Amino acid sequence: MTDRAKIANVRSIVQQQQGKKIRRNRKETGRSMVPVNRTTQGRTNLRAAADSVSLADKARSDLANMEEAKLFSDRQLELLGIVHPRSKNRPLVDAMRQLRTKLYSLKQEGNFSVLVSSVLPQGGGSFVALNLAATIAFDKAKTSLLVDANLHDPVIHKLLKLIGRDDSHGLLEYLEHPELGVEHIVSPSGIPRMRVIPIGSHTEISAEHFTSARYKQLMVDIKERYDNRFVVVDGPAMTTSADARILSDICDYTVLVLPYGGVTPGVLDSIVDEIDERKLAGIVINDQPI
Repeated sequence: MTDRAKIANVRSIVQQQQGKKIRRNRKETGRSMVPVNRTTQGRTNLRAAADSVSLADKARSDLANMEEAKLFSDRQLELLGIVHPRSKNRPLVDAMRQLRTKLYSLKQEGNFSVLVSSVLPQGGGSFVALNLAATIAFDKAKTSLLVDANLHDPVIHKLLKLIGRDDSHGLLEYLEHPELGVEHIVSPSGIPRMRVIPIGSHTEISAEHFTSARYKQLMVDIKERYDNRFVVVDGPAMTTSADARILSDICDYTVLVLPYGGVTPGVLDSIVDEIDERKLAGIVINDQPI
């Protein structure tokens, strides 16, 4: 959660789709891949999950968990590298607003879920996901929910520890224990109108977590529970985990985070080609020099 992004440029979905179509045509005709020019840019109820929890207990738990126990000050947010409406890092604020606007334009009616995934490990995906969720929460008419789905390098629990919520239940406990409801894993973030679901504790990492019906239903429930809630999923790196592609299929959109100068055009093209072009909302270039 350090401020590593000097400025982020967003590549338009139209350019991505055009490039993908060109590469597909060239592959079909036996020619080489075109290099990327990086300088352009049901509802269901929760009864099944609450068999052992009374409605009254659920309501009390929901209210207690959603209370804003502590809010970060502007100075604390600056130190954490998290944008806020009065942030001094205007280039970063502008870049996150640009990304937010791009996503809003793709889904002009209702809310959406978006996966943010770095191409490489430690490439800044969590940083962009956190700041995108914070930027959505700028608007008093909207709320955001940041879901930590990065099994190998989770970060949201560090944020919760700073506000005294490090004992909160998380995603993995929810997937492994049917008696837990959504209200038991959603926590305040220290940022107004922004909620988080941490990864939670686990004894082993299962490759089946994100292919389970329970996870897919969770994504439906947290998105449809409030029509003004926008869900941001912080996923693992695309090049090191098959989970990222599974998560991309489940979310409405995907944003890739590319460390400046860290990936060859061929590697990027191969990743882009594996993502549904209707879902690829943009590519954020991280650590680009000003």
